[in-house]
Amino acid sequence: MKRIPNIVSVKQPQISQIDSSFKELTQRAKGWLNDKALADNSFCKNISPFEVERVTERAFKEVCFAPFVESDIKLVSGHTFPEIIAGNNYGIEVKTSSKGGWKSTGSSIVESTRAEDVKKVYMLFANLSGDYAEFECKLYEQCLSGIAVTHSPRYLIDMQGQETIFDKIATTYDDFRILKEADKIGLVRSYYIQKAKKEGKIEMPWW
Repeated sequence: MKRIPNIVSVKQPQISQIDSSFKELTQRAKGWLNDKALADNSFCKNISPFEVERVTERAFKEVCFAPFVESDIKLVSGHTFPEIIAGNNYGIEVKTSSKGGWKSTGSSIVESTRAEDVKKVYMLFANLSGDYAEFECKLYEQCLSGIAVTHSPRYLIDMQGQETIFDKIATTYDDFRILKEADKIGLVRSYYIQKAKKEGKIEMPWW
């Protein structure tokens, strides 16, 4: 079968067509996972996040169609963002919530471990908090509702949210992600300081 061409070497109409195909692939994988969970309510329950990643990889391989082939779908996990790479230029970030419904804390805003060739990322979210597993899949940037700070600034995920952090700071994900780390943190810090002032709070993000 024909392998997916490298995104940097094809024309814009071809890129748009491949983007559309990958979007369809994500929805087929989501459907495959939800069908499995509806048929067996023990599916993906009481398993580790890494095991959910492995099941997600399997789902994408099961529903794969041209221009993607099974060998294009690779679970890299570990310290690489995103956890699954598809045809070099596409990725799937897998997140699991066993208590928080459709919300969770996500990855670092710095993205220092991002796979170099990945241009477009989707979020595959496993909600394991109900009687059976539920799965949703959207463009990564559409799921990021805010910033939380643990040891470093990290995205907040809300799979049902209507407003993203990029709407709030008046930029786009693609513009934000290529900024230097200090510029990212400065932009987000400024937003939260102004937000606190509007709400009459006296606080300062320590980071």
